[in-house]
Amino acid sequence: MKFFMISLAGEGAGILQKIAQEENDCKLYIKDEVYKNVYDGLLEKSEDITPDIDSVIIFDNSGMGDIADTLKRAGHKVYGSSIFADKLEKDRMFGFDIMRHSGIRVPATKEFDGFRDGINYVEQSKIKKFAFKPSGSMPCKLTFCAEKEEMITYLNFINEHYSKEIESFVMQEYIEGVVVSSELFFDGTKIVGPPNHTVEVKKFMNDDLGPSTGCSGNIVWVAEGSDIIKQGVAKITDILEAEEYVGQIDLNAVVNASGVYGLEWTPRFGYDATPTYLKMIQMEYGKFFSDIVEGHAINWAHEFDEMASVRLTIPPYPIEPKHDTEDVSPNAGVPIQDYEKFEDDLYFYEIMCKDRAFQHSGGTGVIACVIRPYVDECYSILEKIKLPDKQYRTDLEKVLDDMKEEAWTWM
Repeated sequence: MKFFMISLAGEGAGILQKIAQEENDCKLYIKDEVYKNVYDGLLEKSEDITPDIDSVIIFDNSGMGDIADTLKRAGHKVYGSSIFADKLEKDRMFGFDIMRHSGIRVPATKEFDGFRDGINYVEQSKIKKFAFKPSGSMPCKLTFCAEKEEMITYLNFINEHYSKEIESFVMQEYIEGVVVSSELFFDGTKIVGPPNHTVEVKKFMNDDLGPSTGCSGNIVWVAEGSDIIKQGVAKITDILEAEEYVGQIDLNAVVNASGVYGLEWTPRFGYDATPTYLKMIQMEYGKFFSDIVEGHAINWAHEFDEMASVRLTIPPYPIEPKHDTEDVSPNAGVPIQDYEKFEDDLYFYEIMCKDRAFQHSGGTGVIACVIRPYVDECYSILEKIKLPDKQYRTDLEKVLDDMKEEAWTWM
């Protein structure tokens, strides 16, 4: 079969490589110049978006929904992405409106495009603890949770230093509980396969210190019969059918004794959750994606009911680039050694192959995540990989297990 992946930064290239290893014809298009050499020497690249009509097209991220919809109208089979999906993720208030329309509870939330109004709201509110969530070009590291006085101080700081880069922001009531992601797969008309849950740690350093990142580690497990699914992501089914959405969709929610409170949508691959989940299924990756886009998927077997991953990085991570690779990638070309016998347990991100050896391709310094059934098994592999200045959290075995156990109490 033929597969064509359209990517912003190549995050899904490792999945496409797995499909290629199943003896499929695969091509990768990467839009962002910073990441153009990701998976050089490992996958066939395309410099433009020219998939054959019989190719299964996979979008691994948000932000190109207009391209996805154009391809669908031209008769292509497309997994992931749409203008609707982009808006669902990028427009926070639209996402909250969809939650409310679907009957999903949302914490008290108000949007602002000016910091003075936002500060006044916090000052006058009876809410004790807030979450600040910016929209625009600024990274997720500016998201911040604090009680009233600390939040006011933080908002004044953000206003002074970053207001020109923030289009709008949301002030949301902070709800105590465990944060759980719930995901399902949709083939354009119906839910297919079993849903899954993820608990994820975002803070960069041990003890939840440092900036928030995309992911430092997670546990993913099959979630059939979960009340969290029923009270959350499953309620969007009618809207997905109306939109003819094909792909995966995740609702990130805080869960406690009162129920499920929606926080944000992820209608795309989750990193590192999707590579972790795919390690659990008992079928070829190519068949998994082609069955969903062709409408042939009903259910699929799992070799494992649960899987864990820990992310491996090097400096300058967790920087987020705005310019070219040389500005943000002083470690481009760094060799990665002693990974070969663990390669099946590694999902690589910013790598390329040169002289039959893997090295950092440039970018922000995200090298890989190690994926195993248990967190301690991830650590035994991370300790053996030779990589200058390697970075990973070392406390995730207890942290993730505690989060999963708490999630189970509300399921």
